[in-house]
Amino acid sequence: MGEADTERATELGSVLLEVLRLLNKSEAESSTVQGLEHGELLALLRRGFYPEVSGDDLDRAIATLLGNRMVSELDDPEFAWDRGRTVGRRFALQLPGKEYLLTSVEKTGRIP
Repeated sequence: MGEADTERATELGSVLLEVLRLLNKSEAESSTVQGLEHGELLALLRRGFYPEVSGDDLDRAIATLLGNRMVSELDDPEFAWDRGRTVGRRFALQLPGKEYLLTSVEKTGRIP
């Protein structure tokens, strides 16, 4: 694995953890509808530590998380009172994702 590949893998790992953190935060804030949409996740990532993250980067992160069953995909349109609109396809944190996030916190002493 070359240096560029290692750097991309490290960046993907960071984005994965941030997506898990954002989904955990959304869950903890007791939103009226479970999960965050792709566009919401992308906007939150760009407002935080990842202003340069692309939609493709997020797609790779979500595909990895879905493949490892750390998040689930919800595709049941539902009106979210707190958002003032109907939300569609979104992603929600699952137990393996929460466990991975907590393990990361234990190793580093903070949420990345």
